[in-house]
Amino acid sequence: MKKIAFIFPALLMLAVGFASCSDDDELPMVDINTTYTGATMVDGTLYVLQDQPFEITSVAAVPLREGAKVGLTSVKYGLDGWVIGVTNISPFGVAFEPGTFEVGKHLLSMRMGIVEEGCSPAVGYYATDFVVVATAEEIPEPSEGTEQGIINTHPSITSE
Repeated sequence: MKKIAFIFPALLMLAVGFASCSDDDELPMVDINTTYTGATMVDGTLYVLQDQPFEITSVAAVPLREGAKVGLTSVKYGLDGWVIGVTNISPFGVAFEPGTFEVGKHLLSMRMGIVEEGCSPAVGYYATDFVVVATAEEIPEPSEGTEQGIINTHPSITSE
């Protein structure tokens, strides 16, 4: 019975080792799920009405390694290179009025602190085109089957 008592914890530690990074120099492996309201996604571009509020309601890290524990430490939002919001509180949302931006094409970016158990802390980056329009008629029709309100992406990840 004593042998089983020693073997079980060793097997458990081995299984946990496969579920996370093998050393502290390895970077987290995650996808990012972002939920939003007040916009329409068409071919990877977010379209918003100038007079309608836009809100990212949540940003979450999803592990790519089975059983891994991952999370975000902060999210910094940018529009055309200008910081428009920073939060280190889950669910990492931000809201703003597109009316403060010119009608036309912009770049919405997110810089995220990403952690995974057993890995080095990392920074994830994601950006998408963000088009502010004056009227709803200027928003193209989304492709059939396009899910609205959520962006699932694989961010660019680098060491901190």
